Amino acid sequence: MTDIPHGSMNAQRIIPLATLAASPRGMDPTVVRLRTALSPAIASLLDQGRAVLVLSRQSTGRLYLDPHQFSTLTRPPGIEPTADVFLLTVMRQALLRHLPMLAGLPPLSFDMARGPGAFLLSAASMLESGVLDGTILQTRQRLLQHVTDLLITTILDCLDLEVSVAGRRRHRQKQIRRYIESRLHEHDLTPQSIAEASGISTRALYQLFDGESGAVAGWILNRRLERIHSDLTNPSHDALPIAQIALNHGFRNAAHFSRRFRQKFGASPREIRQRASMRPGTLASGRG
Repeated sequence: MTDIPHGSMNAQRIIPLATLAASPRGMDPTVVRLRTALSPAIASLLDQGRAVLVLSRQSTGRLYLDPHQFSTLTRPPGIEPTADVFLLTVMRQALLRHLPMLAGLPPLSFDMARGPGAFLLSAASMLESGVLDGTILQTRQRLLQHVTDLLITTILDCLDLEVSVAGRRRHRQKQIRRYIESRLHEHDLTPQSIAEASGISTRALYQLFDGESGAVAGWILNRRLERIHSDLTNPSHDALPIAQIALNHGFRNAAHFSRRFRQKFGASPREIRQRASMRPGTLASGRG
């Protein structure tokens, strides 16, 4: 067997913590060993604004997000504490900022015997045993950041979502676009209000839309115009005046709407409606 030079082995095995990907901040992960009945312990932590992960080698891992979700369970968890039951908790709002798809879901279950769940259980056990006691603050914070990375990976794996940064970015963008789509009719829909409702900064919102400050407003404008075009060519909306259709989709300024519509479609709203009425099989009407 060929000996591996000592320097070569170090180069292969040592990875400076500073080079590893930083995880989302603000979650404040803590771990406690369960010493009381399970349900009251979980309920108490949820009331403190924390999400709770129950980790045990004897059962499936569970994530409980909030008191309402927990109170609606038909059978709250009732196992008694053992040496291998840990409660890993993080700040609920911080978790939702990074994984908004969790809102409205039932409690998640994940495998503790293999995969990221097994790693998370080992990390929780070590944290509870005090392995970070006496370490310098910078080292402690870096390691806790890696714990939150592992937590996010475990949840995304459970949801069968992409764990890559690009995958998480695409999912977040999809969620925000869905939110925007549901509110295109609101006249006061702005990047600021969207960012606030999504629990992120306006700058982070711009980054999700290719980093351009005008990209969000431009996407909103295009979706509104496309919806209006669809209504103008739909016979079921024949009775609606053009001004009302525009108002229904968030335009309050008629001149601004007409200018933008012509820029996008190369014709005025009235011309688009007239062309649609002249198609074969469509009865002409006095739409205006």
